[in-house]
Amino acid sequence: MVCQEQEALVNKVLDLYHKISTLDTLKPSQDVDTLFTQLVRTCIPHTPFIDITKLSTTVQEARSDLIRLCAILSQHCQAVPTKIAFVGSGPLPLTSIVLATNHFPNTTFHNYDIDALANSMAKALVSSDHDLSKRMVFHTSDILDVSHGLNEFNVVFLAALVGMKNEEKKKVIDHLGKYMAPGAFLMVRSAYSARAFLYPVVNPSFDLKGFEVLSVFHPTDEVINSIVIAQKCPIISTSSKEVESVFSNNNLLINGNMIEELVTEEQL
Repeated sequence: MVCQEQEALVNKVLDLYHKISTLDTLKPSQDVDTLFTQLVRTCIPHTPFIDITKLSTTVQEARSDLIRLCAILSQHCQAVPTKIAFVGSGPLPLTSIVLATNHFPNTTFHNYDIDALANSMAKALVSSDHDLSKRMVFHTSDILDVSHGLNEFNVVFLAALVGMKNEEKKKVIDHLGKYMAPGAFLMVRSAYSARAFLYPVVNPSFDLKGFEVLSVFHPTDEVINSIVIAQKCPIISTSSKEVESVFSNNNLLINGNMIEELVTEEQL
């Protein structure tokens, strides 16, 4: 039974590989979006286990070429953000640190927190790293009092504990939606099922007015926070399919290790 499942998975990957390899281009499109989404969803499950060292030469060659195609695809993904904001960064801004260190070495991170002591501790934490300290900016402000400059951020993170009650959380999201730039991404921490006893819940269907929800991730391990990825709707919405394609082309990021790094900070 296991061997049959393994064979079926390999055959499905090969079928997708042949379809992808015959595409005229890997630039964002409906075909590219659909095929790579299917590929990622096929390969993500841990079972059945595939030992790549035991694959045939033909499959190994297809695998190598598929990796090459994935690399080409990544070149067509959206440009790396130049400025990211984190609202509710706290005294231990691990998300900003991890992203700045491991993923976006040329991006500036603006960290907002209402607590001056928390910002002081966070600033001291990164002060010993010359490069990191230059790219980590700390603002002691209530985000509801901030309007100027929010439209400059490509991505805004909203911590789970900003807005403890639903109406408070929604008020913050509405404020961000008012001042963020059209097309900018909002990444909101939430909670699911019994984990809602520990952190506030964001309802993607009702709490994100003015945003298009692109992805919702509920961890199944010891990580508590879920994450909702949304995009502020353009003033003239004429490219919804393009938006979906761009974000789908980042499926390797959304479904991979990076998303796990983004949901752990407030549990430490």
